[in-house]
Amino acid sequence: MMKQSVLVSLLLAGCQSWNPSVPLPPELTEAGVQARLQIPRDPELDRAETVVPGSPSDPQPEAEPSILSLDDAIVFAQRHSPRLRSARAAIERATGREQAAFAPLLPEVDLLAQSGITSNNQGPGALGPTGFLIPTSSSGNRRYVQEELQLLWTIYDFGLRAGRYQEAAARARIAAFQLVRADQTVQFDVAAAYLNVLLARASVRVQEDAIRDAEATLKDARSRLEGGVADPNDVLRAEVQLSESRDAFVSARQAELVAVAQLNNVMGRNAALPLRIENLEPPPPEARPSLADSLAIAAAERPEVDFAREAVVAAQEGLVAAKAAFFPRVYVRASTGRVDAVNVLNGWQAGAGLHIDMPLYTGGQLRGDLRTAEGELAAALADAQTILDGISLDVSRAFYTEVAGRQRLELSRTAVVQAEENLRLVRVKYRNGDATPTDIVDAETALTRSQQRFNSAFYTYLDALASLDYAVGRQQGTILRGASDPAGILTPLPKERSGTAR
Repeated sequence: MMKQSVLVSLLLAGCQSWNPSVPLPPELTEAGVQARLQIPRDPELDRAETVVPGSPSDPQPEAEPSILSLDDAIVFAQRHSPRLRSARAAIERATGREQAAFAPLLPEVDLLAQSGITSNNQGPGALGPTGFLIPTSSSGNRRYVQEELQLLWTIYDFGLRAGRYQEAAARARIAAFQLVRADQTVQFDVAAAYLNVLLARASVRVQEDAIRDAEATLKDARSRLEGGVADPNDVLRAEVQLSESRDAFVSARQAELVAVAQLNNVMGRNAALPLRIENLEPPPPEARPSLADSLAIAAAERPEVDFAREAVVAAQEGLVAAKAAFFPRVYVRASTGRVDAVNVLNGWQAGAGLHIDMPLYTGGQLRGDLRTAEGELAAALADAQTILDGISLDVSRAFYTEVAGRQRLELSRTAVVQAEENLRLVRVKYRNGDATPTDIVDAETALTRSQQRFNSAFYTYLDALASLDYAVGRQQGTILRGASDPAGILTPLPKERSGTAR
């Protein structure tokens, strides 16, 4: 009766319906969500900080966080990016499936127990691996309790278990390669967002200079109008230029705030947090490999190549397992146990047997599994070719983009020098009375546009270098080198232009 009570207690414990639900992780509770989204309250941040320079409401500079280099930003993202955490979890999931697929290769040991009662005209118990319970000649109900220790070991199945295990192992290796590429993707996203911030900040600096020049030009035009040596149209043109410069500054400031938010996001930070970053300088031209070298590097470094190989291996092993399912399974089954009963022979029991299971008819399931495996292998081979062709396209596109970006950079640099010289000559003429304020406005507008084109070309070129690193499968910074420059000494813009009234 004691054993029966234990069995009943275990049954009730396993059938409890009053277990509480699993609690949410702390990160997803109300407090966790608030902590993730909240930032220190700052009225200037609420106003988006789009105050035009020189206006009465220009805020005082606020304390900024520590300055991050590109390498610092990448390291931070590698530690905090949710995408990388998800990729690491995928490896754990695939490793668990590999472990589960290996388990059938080992013997299985089970502890079995049963308790029951039958009437006088029925045999006690159910047929088990050790045979059946033997009743005595005594009349009356038969009560029994039986415990068994069972061994089940498949010794041969024509590669069914081995194929499934090798397929799971290949899937685990695929997950590892996917993590490598996910890490490279996060690095590239950080580099691209980093460069967007630098481009936006360079645009803000250009527009700040343009506003100062426009204010000086407008002030001088008004003075000349009062002196009777200027036309009202000159003043109107200067006012339009100042308004356009201020509008462009607001747009540039908005682009900077959005770029900072994007960089925070790819790093795994709250997008609303403030952030300061260092500047970058271009690497020497010899740092860029040739197209042939880039393709060779990609063939050796891109994790997708190994990914494609392992996908084919997994499909091949899946086909092996599908074919093996048509053949018999040979296994050993043995058990030992004890029976304590009423009107049943008591004592120890033992038994063993060699079993063969042969599938004769499964309704077409095995044939369907085989066709599925054959299709997956064909698809894996085609996908591998697609991956290799895609790598070739990525590298070629990144290489040609870098070549074109370098050429545009040199052209835009020349345009800035010419625009600066043109503005200098117009100012000389202006001081000599041979040019109007409108001429100054046009020259300053041309210089502003050429500087913005130079900024765009410069950071597009750096982005092309980062893309080439990503395309060949190398770590960010192999070509795109970061430079420690918190003071902005390495700013790629030409010298600050001097205003009309200076």
